[in-house]
Amino acid sequence: MAIDRILIVGAGIGGLSAGLALQRRGFNVVIYERAPEIKEIGAGLIVTANARKALDDLGIDKALEAISSCSPVYYNCDYRNRAVLFERPNDEIGRRYGFRTLNVHRADLHSLLLEAFTRTAPKNVQPAHEFVRLEQNQHSVRAVFSNGHVDEGDVLIGADGNASAVRSFLFPNEPTTFNGQVAFRALIPDELVPVSIRKVGHAMHPAPKRYLLIYPLRGGKITNIIGCGQSDKWEEEGWAIPATNEEFAAHYSDFAPDLLDLIHRIPAGSVFKWGLRDREPLANWTCARVGMLGDAAHPMTPFLGQGACLAIEDALVLARAFAASSSVEEALARYEDARKSRGNSVQLWSRDEGRALQDPTRVRRTAVDRGILEYDPVTVPV
Repeated sequence: MAIDRILIVGAGIGGLSAGLALQRRGFNVVIYERAPEIKEIGAGLIVTANARKALDDLGIDKALEAISSCSPVYYNCDYRNRAVLFERPNDEIGRRYGFRTLNVHRADLHSLLLEAFTRTAPKNVQPAHEFVRLEQNQHSVRAVFSNGHVDEGDVLIGADGNASAVRSFLFPNEPTTFNGQVAFRALIPDELVPVSIRKVGHAMHPAPKRYLLIYPLRGGKITNIIGCGQSDKWEEEGWAIPATNEEFAAHYSDFAPDLLDLIHRIPAGSVFKWGLRDREPLANWTCARVGMLGDAAHPMTPFLGQGACLAIEDALVLARAFAASSSVEEALARYEDARKSRGNSVQLWSRDEGRALQDPTRVRRTAVDRGILEYDPVTVPV
């Protein structure tokens, strides 16, 4: 297929994964990012077998495993006294799905993807380019940026996250909405973590209207803390708003003493908060020569730990669809047919799991329980 340029808007994990997957299949890709510098911030994320299969195809899985944490057991604990409610050994996950689950620092995964993509195309990731609009016809698509730059390609992929400007341009009447959840996050050095928490490692603490999740990163050098709870309102934009240890602890004041001790030990200035935003599933992920992936296509709440994983899946299937097609239209149709049901379903399942996590009367169904890890983006038909 004669494709001269593929434009991607968004240089996050989804955009870089797509760029690398397409590049490895011989396509010329340029990635635009609105941030002034190409880097990833944030904290931890979970990378499960379904995404690791794609990362293995992209050639970075082994390197990622070497710098991440692989918890021996995943525990669910009582929030009041930390008694174990149930557990799932990671080796069992590995035997069942081919890869164990990794606890990954988002910046580490992002750096590996960026390094791999720019190794052969060092100038093809462009920061400080905020997408404004697009124009397309039967032959090409043009992207217009706020700095005045205009680029033309055969196809454009929106990989610019939950608040996607590409999605908003294509579907202007579908804004993001606050979904009634406020999250806190922090990283804490291993030496500050109470021994009782360090011994357990990866532990989820579900409670009425809230939960607290704790797990190690970078081989246990740091610990990731996420607290997520229901709230009536949220007015601030952004996902990295500074918060205080006292504010964080106040929302979890009835949790076990060592959990509160952990929150108070977080170094000053290291606590952040954000309000979770959501969109309804889309009927179409593509429009002529434009497609979307990751949170731009299916904004994912964090309750199944699948946000980054689904974006990586999307990226590999997209590249495989282009490699198997004779036109842009065919490639995007193959991609959407292969991915839309999967992405929209996991998006809704994640919402459901969020409600179950914070309601003791409901039965939980994790990503393993729902069969999400069985998916193989390397071999699924396109």
